[in-house]
Amino acid sequence: MCRRRRSWRPTSSASRRPASINPMTSLRIVGLALLLASLAVLGEESAGEILPRQFQAVDRGLLWLAKNQAPDGSWGARGPLEGYRMAMTGLTGLAFLSAGHVPERGPFGMRLERAIRFILKNQQNDGLITTPNDNQSMYGHGFAMTFLAEAYGMDLSSDLSGKIRECLVKAVKLTDRAQSSWGGWYYSPNSSTDEGSVTITQVQALRACANVGIPVPPKTMRNALQYIQKSQNADGGVRYTARSPGGSSVALSAAGAELLLMAGQYESKETKRIVEYLKLNLNPDASQGYHDMYTNFYGTQAMIQIGGPAWEKYYRPLRRRLLNSQSSDGSWSGDIGTTYSTAIAVMILSSPYTYLPIFQK
Repeated sequence: MCRRRRSWRPTSSASRRPASINPMTSLRIVGLALLLASLAVLGEESAGEILPRQFQAVDRGLLWLAKNQAPDGSWGARGPLEGYRMAMTGLTGLAFLSAGHVPERGPFGMRLERAIRFILKNQQNDGLITTPNDNQSMYGHGFAMTFLAEAYGMDLSSDLSGKIRECLVKAVKLTDRAQSSWGGWYYSPNSSTDEGSVTITQVQALRACANVGIPVPPKTMRNALQYIQKSQNADGGVRYTARSPGGSSVALSAAGAELLLMAGQYESKETKRIVEYLKLNLNPDASQGYHDMYTNFYGTQAMIQIGGPAWEKYYRPLRRRLLNSQSSDGSWSGDIGTTYSTAIAVMILSSPYTYLPIFQK
């Protein structure tokens, strides 16, 4: 499979034209056109329009992250999750990639290369990517895999590219072995149980690897998607684990919707139910409490896939809230930590650039 070549500027939507348009698509286009026209009358920018202030906020956020990178190339959470350096490094690396920056060249090229080498250095003999004393290592493993896979899809030096591929092949095998009999994953690779938030990270990582030609067992992906479906409640939302009953989580529902949509299951009953659940329960104007950034990170991924009026209704107020809440030093604050919140905010605000596959249709 050919690896992607990353450009330096946001992708033009005009370059991605559908081969044909069916009647239902035509109705959706007309509806979206009417919505955009009404927004223009009201003087409000559409979700797909990248505002000058938005560009500036992303750049300021990245500058803050760059200044706070550790000498070894990693990032810490600067909050309750300070120990989870691998997860923070993977997410922060993705934030730079989401804004169009690439390893080995450009203003942040060396910082990204240092982050990659930190990850490579910390892969264990069994394939697990982790740091010492991380008791929820599968989060970091998943985010680091996704970051490496996205970087591998760029034009890198043969030395760095070869090391990344070797790391990813081993990491995929670890993820495959760690999958539970139910199709999910848990905090540790040696656990026999599973839960939704870790499962999401592994599925996205496996998909990112498959996109750049790293072998991924099809059965592993099938079982993982079935796990998401088995976690769905009667209201359409997704609960914490498929193994036991529980209330629906907006965050996990958003992540589940994104995975099903990216898997091409646009018309499945599970996808339709989860999309309707999100339209009713995902509120961009209200803080989601402790999981605010987490929820809106996956909410953005899901809603950009859904598109149309639902995307417009969701993203415009979320963008406005993030732009208004950025600190004077360029960071964002949150319960999980400043590094985490800043990396997530940067990815949400750069989602219309469509550099990362998680923000592409």
